[in-house]
Amino acid sequence: MRGIFSLDGPVGRVLERLTALLGVSVLWLVCSLPLVTAGASTAALYTITLRMVRNEEGKIASGFFRAFRENFKKSTFIHLILCALGALVGFYWIIVGGMPEAMRVFFYGASLLFTLIWLMEALFVYPVQARFENTVWNTMKNAWLIAAGNLHIFLLVLIITAVPFMTLLLNTGLFLSTLPVWILLGPGLITWLNSYLFQHCFRKYVPSGEAEETEI
Repeated sequence: MRGIFSLDGPVGRVLERLTALLGVSVLWLVCSLPLVTAGASTAALYTITLRMVRNEEGKIASGFFRAFRENFKKSTFIHLILCALGALVGFYWIIVGGMPEAMRVFFYGASLLFTLIWLMEALFVYPVQARFENTVWNTMKNAWLIAAGNLHIFLLVLIITAVPFMTLLLNTGLFLSTLPVWILLGPGLITWLNSYLFQHCFRKYVPSGEAEETEI
């Protein structure tokens, strides 16, 4: 029993991991508050969680802020592009909603396609930015190509990321009662779970023994 609850035991390792995820979640929330910095904050979050799944995380706070600084320009630019594209997709949905009913079927299909393309980019671009060194254009292009070539990974990442929103829709009372957990632990936990999928996905693009950041 003493071994189970020791620092090196299963319970100790779980508590250590939860503490790290709590810390990185709080850092992500604080650094995302200006909203315009949310892209750099998300890239930094993925930098840490991808290192966690490779057992290379080191110091959480210093690693996060270093990744935040290194990713700031490119990730902020990517974030602004994604926001603009997301606004266009949302505007398209509004336009389609005002069309005559006979025309909506076709254009709703186009709306779903545009939304799917945007989601593939939005979910994959920050892990790709965190894992690989490249230009903004190539990062965005490669993120979509990787997502399109690994649709099963995309669907699993989408489901994991959507859990809080599905909880809100299906059981608002449960969501509100667990809201502090979603806020303080959710970002790190969701990103950490996704990072296992991304790490599996990225292996085929990183030669064995390659440095942490490489170009694709």
